[in-house]
Amino acid sequence: MKTPILAAALGALLLSGAAAAQTPPPPRPDADRIVTRQDAAAEADRRFAEMDTNRDGKISSDERRAFHDARRAEREARRGHRGGKDREWTQAQFRERAMKRFDRIDTNHDGRIDAQEREAARMLMRARRVGHNGDGPMAPMPPAPADAKR
Repeated sequence: MKTPILAAALGALLLSGAAAAQTPPPPRPDADRIVTRQDAAAEADRRFAEMDTNRDGKISSDERRAFHDARRAEREARRGHRGGKDREWTQAQFRERAMKRFDRIDTNHDGRIDAQEREAARMLMRARRVGHNGDGPMAPMPPAPADAKR
């Protein structure tokens, strides 16, 4: 009678030791980095310039599609394959969209995105993706707060 219980306890102890021996992945080097509103604007401008291949000050649907296809190919090459609208965007429109996204993530409206706000946004995006593969409907993104205009 004691042997099966002792064997089960010993097995559980061995399994828990193996699980504890596994080390978590190293944290991302920029995990604690603060992102300011200026940083987000500069990144939007940099990405716009990268997408605007013909340098006409607008991103056509073809340019956007080509950019995203290239990024997708890079991701697929790094980690394997995982399973827009037809209009042009000016740089101002592209930047405005990036600023709305920044304001939505900057929940305390201090003009900076810290690690907690970044993680909250990441969790929200994961929650929205539930059902992306047919498991259920995607939840809509909440609108940017009305007082977010700066």
